[in-house]
Order: sequence, then structure tokens, then C-alpha cells
Amino acid sequence: MAPTMLTSAEAVEEAFYDAMRRGDLQAMMALWSDDDEVICIHPGGPRLVGLDAVRASWDSILSSGAVAISVAQTKTIGGAVLCVHNVIERISVQAQRGPQTIQCVATNVYVKGPRGWRMLLHHAAQAEDSGDAQPQVSVPSGAVLH
Repeated sequence: MAPTMLTSAEAVEEAFYDAMRRGDLQAMMALWSDDDEVICIHPGGPRLVGLDAVRASWDSILSSGAVAISVAQTKTIGGAVLCVHNVIERISVQAQRGPQTIQCVATNVYVKGPRGWRMLLHHAAQAEDSGDAQPQVSVPSGAVLH
């Protein structure tokens, strides 16, 4: 089956977060560019370069199941073949004190090629200040949120 032609960076972003929410590795990897220089940096994790490294990381993360994530405050810089989105991610996790929300800032870079728009880079880091009344949840050393 041929991959879906995604006609905008926004469509890729929607599918990206949907794949996380469903825990769907195949759908996640179908969104990445064929360029072997793709980059992914998960909160608290190292820089991963290349499709094999990116696939292995998502396989590890999604093997635990779906990621409870929502996205807000998208800022977009776009052009004809390259688009950059900066978003606030809210990830719900089960902590010792019960359910907690961790807020991350993520930059997603999309490129337009023969297969339509695809993800070239995803870089997420835990936000210093969540901007809400809930206490900041620390990510344990070595833990990767997504």
C-alpha cells in the first residue's frame, strides 16, 4: 500500500501526534522523511540521527503503549518546501503522587518532497516553567518521555 500523500506540514503534525496517542509505530515512521539525516531529540534524551536510530527510539517509547499527549500554542514559520512549528506539548504521566502533566516545548521541522510533506526533525525538551498552577514534575534521570 502506497503511503498517504500529506499535503501540508499541519497534516503531518496532526498525524504525528495522533500516532503517538495511538501508540502506532508504523504510522509514526510513515511520517518521517526518507532523508537519512533526519533528527529526533526526545526530552531528556540524546540526539538521534538517521532513520534507524529514530525508528529504534520510537519503537522503545511506543512499545509501552500510547502517549497521552496534547498540543497547544503552535507557532509556525513556513515556506514553499520547509516549515518549522514550535509547540507546547502536555504529556500526562502516572507519577508517585498520582497523575501529573509534564509540559515540553517542541520544534518540528517539515520538508516537502516527492511524497508530499514529511517530518525532518523533532526536538522536544521539558519546559522550565509550565505557566500554570500545577507543580513542575521532574523527569527521572535517564527517562525519556517520548
